[in-house]
Amino acid sequence: CWSRLAGSLLTMLALAKGAVPLLGELAGSGLRLAAASSSVREFSSQLALQNQGLRAGPGGRSSVSGITATVFGANGFVGSYVVNELAKFGSQVVTPYRSTENDVQHLKQMGDLGQLVMLGDFDIRDEEMVKYAISRSNVVINMIGQRMETMNYSFDDVHVRWPERLAKLVAQAGHVERFIHFSEIGVALDHPSRRYASKAKGDALVREIVPSATIVRPGPIVGIEDHFYNYMVYNLSFGVIAPIVDDGAAKLQPTWVRDVADAVPAMLRRQETKGQTVYLAGPETLSLREVYDVLIRTLRLHSDDTIHVPKALAKAVLSPMDKLRRSLPGLPMDSPFNSADFVEESTHDRVAPPGAMGYEALGLKANTVTDGLALEPVRHFRVGGYRWGDMATVAEHVPESIRKYYNIK
Repeated sequence: CWSRLAGSLLTMLALAKGAVPLLGELAGSGLRLAAASSSVREFSSQLALQNQGLRAGPGGRSSVSGITATVFGANGFVGSYVVNELAKFGSQVVTPYRSTENDVQHLKQMGDLGQLVMLGDFDIRDEEMVKYAISRSNVVINMIGQRMETMNYSFDDVHVRWPERLAKLVAQAGHVERFIHFSEIGVALDHPSRRYASKAKGDALVREIVPSATIVRPGPIVGIEDHFYNYMVYNLSFGVIAPIVDDGAAKLQPTWVRDVADAVPAMLRRQETKGQTVYLAGPETLSLREVYDVLIRTLRLHSDDTIHVPKALAKAVLSPMDKLRRSLPGLPMDSPFNSADFVEESTHDRVAPPGAMGYEALGLKANTVTDGLALEPVRHFRVGGYRWGDMATVAEHVPESIRKYYNIK
């Protein structure tokens, strides 16, 4: 088509003028430089980068934005959305992973042919591998995190030593223009949660080693594959009880995963985000009790299965399980909600500090999480089905044995 021909001519012209260095072995022979029409336009001139790499096309999936980003943690819940946002306007994304190929194959479809570079058998302790992963990137994004400790990785391994190692390599590289490090709202060096305290230590080391780094602290993130709503829905719909520590009085600001992903290109467009801590807090400030109430209404449950559990009792019961986890590999069907660390996290406020840089500073408007698309995945767990509504009324004459089987209360 004419758009592809025009994009190819533009690329050939740029190459002929010597303004575009080759992207090298990581790009491979499959890199397509032709521009095609797209519903999303992200012009390279809008990016706050001094990149001298190849740029071609009007913006969109088949263009070349000038960004080569290494995303650590790309196949995680939030990482997949970030990769999609970067790839859909023509960025080349390097995605190191340590899982199987099946776990990352969905990433390949997010960008044009050759634009997603997969690096398997990744190990955060292997400095040479890390160097190779960032060797041709002008943007590095760290999204590796851990919710529970195992015999293989402690919180300090993942949240302290790993970001320190990566920050040192980024500082030594010299060609990395933007380093974005993901953390969480609520972390503090003196936090009683070991996980949150380790994240705060990692943040401090990143800031010390790479002063221009952008540290991102989102609130609890909700989405189809989240580790927040899904655990609560499971307890409410399929569990015997849904325990809430100290009546769920602590405040939090949940945010939608799509908004978090949108914030990454927005930060790359703004030079003023360098060296800053960005708090991605949703527009609603809710208590954990209020979040459960929203889910109960959305699921159309006729009874509230939540129970109050004193904090001291919860920690006494769960602390031995935390010690056991540290001596075993990752356990299947395990939940971070069943940990003493989560007890500490859920009983402390997780809200952005007043005046902090957030969505507004990035030119974005965050969505609410108690309605609209952010809550859509929860609706599919309704006891009477998404389309049928209140099944308790529809199935009024269904035998109790069947009602109980389908959790129709």
